[in-house]
Amino acid sequence: MIDFLLSWLNGVPPELVSFLLASLPLTESRLALPLALFVFDLSPLTAFVSTFFGNLLPVPALYALLPSCITFATAHVPMLDRWFNGWFESLRKKHSEGYSKWGALFLFILVVAPGPGTGVWTATVLAILFRVRPIFAILSIAAGLFVGSLAILGVSLGVFEGIKLL
Repeated sequence: MIDFLLSWLNGVPPELVSFLLASLPLTESRLALPLALFVFDLSPLTAFVSTFFGNLLPVPALYALLPSCITFATAHVPMLDRWFNGWFESLRKKHSEGYSKWGALFLFILVVAPGPGTGVWTATVLAILFRVRPIFAILSIAAGLFVGSLAILGVSLGVFEGIKLL
């Protein structure tokens, strides 16, 4: 899939490709940042900045559009209503204890923690689901993304530089 994306985006500035890859839910900055460093040969600062802001791009868009899109879709397609209700219920079961214990700090932790089902997209959907005030959610998510991206940058540079020494 990444080869397809890279061939499709051939000729596009690498900073913009990194930005766009970071905005996608499957890649986010966890994959886009190492690609920016080692495939596109961007400087660490440029790679960090382009993927950080690319990964933040969906947050306000999701906050602005997701609730009304879900309301519209569930009102017109009963199967989607059942699917969204099931999905939201599974998210509530999985994350309600963490959210009730930690509040908006839970979003920070969720974004920093590496692993499947964590990241900016999931944290934003959970913030909408738990009705976290947008300012608190966005600040928590941005702080988590900043710390998480610094960790990815450090690990990427350390691991790949170490491999070069071999």
